[in-house]
Amino acid sequence: MSQTQKRCWNCRQQKIACDKTLPHCRNCVKKGRQCLGYGLKLSWPRKGDQRRSASLQKEHFIIPIRTKDPIFINATSDDVKGSQEDTLARYDETSFGEVWLTRQPNFNMARLDPFLASHTFSPVARLVSSSQSCDELYGLLVRMSFQDDSLPSLASRYAISALSYQHLAMDKTAVMHQTRAIRALQSAIETAVPSECMQLMAASMLLNIYETLNFDTSDLSWSIFFCGTKRIANYVTKTDDTYFGDEALIIDWVFYHDVMYKFSIRHWIEKNKDQIMLASQRKVLSKAVFSPERQTIVPILGCSLELLDLLCQAIDAVYEPGDPDYQSEAHLKLVRSLEIRLKYLQQRQSTVAPLDGPEMRQEAIVAELYRLAAIIYLLRMAKGEPDNSKSVIPLVDQAYELLDQLVYCERPWPLFVIALEARSEEHRMRMLRVLEKSLERRPLGPMRLVNKMIPDAWTQQDLRESSIDPFTLYGMIISRHRVPPCFT
Repeated sequence: MSQTQKRCWNCRQQKIACDKTLPHCRNCVKKGRQCLGYGLKLSWPRKGDQRRSASLQKEHFIIPIRTKDPIFINATSDDVKGSQEDTLARYDETSFGEVWLTRQPNFNMARLDPFLASHTFSPVARLVSSSQSCDELYGLLVRMSFQDDSLPSLASRYAISALSYQHLAMDKTAVMHQTRAIRALQSAIETAVPSECMQLMAASMLLNIYETLNFDTSDLSWSIFFCGTKRIANYVTKTDDTYFGDEALIIDWVFYHDVMYKFSIRHWIEKNKDQIMLASQRKVLSKAVFSPERQTIVPILGCSLELLDLLCQAIDAVYEPGDPDYQSEAHLKLVRSLEIRLKYLQQRQSTVAPLDGPEMRQEAIVAELYRLAAIIYLLRMAKGEPDNSKSVIPLVDQAYELLDQLVYCERPWPLFVIALEARSEEHRMRMLRVLEKSLERRPLGPMRLVNKMIPDAWTQQDLRESSIDPFTLYGMIISRHRVPPCFT
């Protein structure tokens, strides 16, 4: 007779030996009991069995109601593969184009003539600056383009038209205006005089922005125009000079892009010589080193020039993990110096506007968010602090407390850095809330990019058993783009 490996249910209940004979236990047969067999048995707690009791004293239950719809971050097979190989596939042309460009077909005035659209609805105004007062910069660019019919003015005029028509999906017309802008710029540079250099810088910057959005051109075209912009800036400016007015606005705009490109190139996996040279060129600021205006928050920057300059130095202090100078005595001394300067930096607002208005409060909070993001970036990337470091955790908590005070934030860079330091689902929900409101105000360019990059980074963090090295994470996410993205 065959046997089973388990005791019958009678022997189990009485906790006695069982001969395990099939189909019935011999012990049960000898004692005249019905063998309960060896199969599955549904079990309910016996009366008075407190250990297995299924009853509770409570008669009423309060079920929590979900106040918000759940948000899901999807993971694809490419994400899983990326988590194993520490590299992600490039964004394809279609999805990338849709990320950058959001059509606004209702604004028929802009379709008829890009310059007739009010600044509030102009796509170029939202592409050139994320400032609440982006009209100030865009208005200056329009004035420069209509100043006269000289070559520098024509170059700016055609460049603005190219961006506008590209936004309206009128690609052939956009390319035609881009070609005219390039020809005018090339001819103007050959005969340029110092008074025209600001117009030339503006035209070159506009063409640079156009190239980052255009998939039909070389991946290096954007760097050609930005290098040209910096050459002109270095030609007309001096290190210890201080500029005001329109000149300061253009120079600050160029410096803002310069720092953000330096950041992207620093974490771009496949850097080439041109990009390395671009990132190492002399920076151009509108205020001298000891100028008190460097602590004033500049609207088109979202922070002070001093903070942006310190961020520029912090990016330079980020070394590859295998670099022999990484965490050397000189390196740690530099990082400590930058940390102290950022920690005690006081950014003040301009006294021209009332300080108690909602826009001024927003400006102050965003500037402080920039400062916290800069310190976090310095500690994590340059100093190599782990995510559970006692010096990092309070900064992250402060940053997310500030996010609670913001309805929106149109500055992609601090959002990107702080989002990658999210410690909980609550942190992520706060970030997604701010991103959603920010996209409603600026559904274009870098803000759309960051809205795609942040969930991609979270996916990589979730797919790994242990925390991912931040240098690896930055490189994986930033290098998914066709060209180094500009977090302006």
